[in-house]
Amino acid sequence: MAKSKYSKVTIIGMGLMGGSLGRALLKKKLAKNVTGLGRNMSRLKVAKKKGAATHVTLDIEEGVKGADIVVISLPVMLIPSMFVQIQPFLDKKTIVTDMGSVKASIVETIKLFDRNRCFVGSHPMVGSEKTGIYNIKERLYEGGVCIVAGGNKKKASKIAAFWKKAGMKVIPMAPSKHDKLISGVSHFPHLLSFMLINTQAGTINKNRSAIGPGFMDATRIAASGEDIWAEIMIANKKEVINNIKTAREELLKIKKMIAFNKMKGIKEYIRKARILRESLEK
Repeated sequence: MAKSKYSKVTIIGMGLMGGSLGRALLKKKLAKNVTGLGRNMSRLKVAKKKGAATHVTLDIEEGVKGADIVVISLPVMLIPSMFVQIQPFLDKKTIVTDMGSVKASIVETIKLFDRNRCFVGSHPMVGSEKTGIYNIKERLYEGGVCIVAGGNKKKASKIAAFWKKAGMKVIPMAPSKHDKLISGVSHFPHLLSFMLINTQAGTINKNRSAIGPGFMDATRIAASGEDIWAEIMIANKKEVINNIKTAREELLKIKKMIAFNKMKGIKEYIRKARILRESLEK
């Protein structure tokens, strides 16, 4: 048996993301022990049964004591308060990271309380509209991209190595730059998907059998959980609102072309979008 890289990794929040990470670490033999820490013992027991943890607990001190790495896998608004709760029980060697899809507010808030400068922000850009421990995927992190943002340079390097061992490509980035980028390619697309579903609620309710695969493809992520995504929209409100303004301008532009039968302009607009979309597959 190959020697494990980490003696103990603690994952706080054993849902889809946390559970999938725990299972990957154990399957890859990257961690000798994975401790699942949470508030619901029945769900934690499921995580252990599914091979996502070697040990589970509700006790914060027991959960984080002696850990090489602590990963906070909670909704974005709970991450700073959880850091404050665990900090008194952390060993000096312990590095703490998170999985939040908003970085600037999390990094800046935690910095106010981080006495040992042990926190490094992370955003593994993987997931699913399906959540919870029952939907964990052992290979969820394979080939994905993780942005590492903020924190002590040496510790950030160690967290980058951690995600690489889990199978991810790592990109270092400033927290504010991360939030601007991710708003455009993740947060705002989710908002558009929610909006598209809601604007067509009448059609969905009255003509469900007439809905084709194009609409289903365009709205897949609208099945995402409201608790998580409402927090994300608020936590990254500045960048999301900027994207709404830009989208409004684009809608008015294409509306004008359609209203005045600007066939050439409409074709060019669609062509540019097609070429850009195709380039993402290369």
